[in-house]
Amino acid sequence: MTADSQEARGLARGIVGSARVTAFGTSIVAPAASVITALVIVMSYAGFASPLVVLITFVASLCCALSIAEFARRVPSAGWAYTYNSRGLGPTAGFLTGWMMIFGYALLVPAGIALTSTYASLLLAGEGPHVTIAPWALFVVILAAVALVTYRGIGTSASVDLLLVAGEMTVIAALAITILVKIGPAHYSLPVFSPASSPHGQLTDITNAMIYGITAFAGFEAAAALGEEARNTRRSVPASIIGIVIVTGIFYLLVILAETFGVGRRGVAGFIAQPSPLGYLTSRYWSPSALWVIDLVVVLTGLGFVIAASNAAIRILFAMAREQALPAPLTRLSRRHTPAVAIGCLAVLTLLLGLPLTYAYGGPRAFGYLAGAAGLAVVLVYLAGNIAVIRAFRTEFRDEFNFWRHLLIPATAAVIFLFPLWGILRPPAYTLMNLLPFAALGWLGLGVIAAAVFRARRPASFETLGRVFMPAEKETHSKDAGPG
Repeated sequence: MTADSQEARGLARGIVGSARVTAFGTSIVAPAASVITALVIVMSYAGFASPLVVLITFVASLCCALSIAEFARRVPSAGWAYTYNSRGLGPTAGFLTGWMMIFGYALLVPAGIALTSTYASLLLAGEGPHVTIAPWALFVVILAAVALVTYRGIGTSASVDLLLVAGEMTVIAALAITILVKIGPAHYSLPVFSPASSPHGQLTDITNAMIYGITAFAGFEAAAALGEEARNTRRSVPASIIGIVIVTGIFYLLVILAETFGVGRRGVAGFIAQPSPLGYLTSRYWSPSALWVIDLVVVLTGLGFVIAASNAAIRILFAMAREQALPAPLTRLSRRHTPAVAIGCLAVLTLLLGLPLTYAYGGPRAFGYLAGAAGLAVVLVYLAGNIAVIRAFRTEFRDEFNFWRHLLIPATAAVIFLFPLWGILRPPAYTLMNLLPFAALGWLGLGVIAAAVFRARRPASFETLGRVFMPAEKETHSKDAGPG
């Protein structure tokens, strides 16, 4: 099935500009949530050398973003990594990429709602009318709101994301700047960029921390999911993918430097032991009366993340079903050109996975279990994506090959991503949290079986995976000129 035959009943075209595409991807990265989760874990492993870990993972993510941008420019598609790896590594690898992305998002969406519902409950209990609502009850409410926003279309969703992500990053950046100004340059220290400043002075401290540093950046590539709905998509989407990493990287460096300088080398252990490390800094450098602001920021970033992650997930389901890799009903669209059946399926799956865990263990633990299980799937997709760029531009797109963009940069990213992969497969201890990512290997095994069945039953469809994408420059200049 060609892109032309899909256009009449496909996703709405040219309805979001660069600003909203950037906000969409940044919301999945969820910088504010990463500050209170992933960056705190980075500090638990790397200690005073945490800024070095953030800098390394910043470089790795930027290399990966540049690689993905090359595909986004060449084959813009709602299926993004699934489509890219189908073209670069072949239909089997493409199918398995989509398969692993489904696994990752099926866990990350309920994880995000679980954490958001907990902070929303705390915010309601501590402010205003002091309403007490259990997190599991708010889980249902938030899920319903997210489903409604995604049903209304990507234009509405991206506008909400833009407002939420701008607000959350502004608040935390303001706190970080306050810390750096109050402590003064006398407390700034270059050893934060030395591996010797880690707790044990060993490279393994850095590589273990990199797993969570990569997690903090994870999601920037999801902006490519709007490849069929963005204006001037072949320029706006690649630029947004790269811009997301640059903005979040600078933000993370600002925050991690403020945290390490703010507590000092000897204060790192006490800082990460705080029930709310960011709340601790807020009380110390702003005021205890401002603690509610942090709860509000987490609620806002959680909402933005879940809305954006849900939109990315349903577009993967839609794109794979469009090419007959998943059941055909997932391609059914509403009058608003949104994948209605895919939205419903994701909502049901989120409810089944997230609600029981939130009820039994609470939001933070549910988040930890679900997000932890998704880690290996995320790293594998990134690793395969960089390899796909090298192969695609040495074969199918050979006439466009550039040594720096299509070999050196993706190869560098692939090598760096081997470190967190090794950290996941060989953790320092085989605790429950460290074993959860191995669930992805079981899912991958099922995917291999599913791919074999698909190939045997529909060989013609299987061989054409990744062939539905935006045709060459169909967008009009009038659309390009529209506001973001």
